[in-house]
Amino acid sequence: MSSTYPKQESKGNYAFVSLGCPKNLVDSERMLGLLQLDGYDLVADPDGTDFVIVNTCGFIEQARQESFATIREMIELKESGRTKGVIVSGCLAERQKEDLLNECPQIDHLVGVFGREEITKVADRLVGDLQEQRSVFRPAPIRALPDRDRLRITPRHFAYLKISEGCDRLCTFCAIPKMRGKHATKPIEDVIAEAE
Repeated sequence: MSSTYPKQESKGNYAFVSLGCPKNLVDSERMLGLLQLDGYDLVADPDGTDFVIVNTCGFIEQARQESFATIREMIELKESGRTKGVIVSGCLAERQKEDLLNECPQIDHLVGVFGREEITKVADRLVGDLQEQRSVFRPAPIRALPDRDRLRITPRHFAYLKISEGCDRLCTFCAIPKMRGKHATKPIEDVIAEAE
């Protein structure tokens, strides 16, 4: 799980907020890695960025409230001219996209759980034309997404490793199948390669 990438000309800068569980953190690291490989620079402070990404959690009510509060905070930055765009990704974007678009029409782009591999296209569209109409990126669910080329944000002495995605049980109290799809196990070869 390397976090060293060749430097290329910058396409722009962005800030990233990752909320939720370790699976979401792995998704965040994957998007960070893809963006870095594509020439986008991650900065700690969203003030003055080309865009901000909020990778949301939508599992329990408290997590949804935290996600909405964080999104609203980033929208306030956008409305005050301190960032140019807001991208919302993750479980809440997957589970409640209509609610998000109705409650927060200032969101520029939504990227569901299975759309994370498209994050560079979303960033390119946003940076290329900030006047473009917003979009929702949500490809059909696919089997176990790759997690290579991550930009690690955990301490050096550990990293999360996803071995599967989703769940086939349809418990009435749980939203995981709605957000993460059916259970899909990664091939052992992929898991070993990611661990190395």
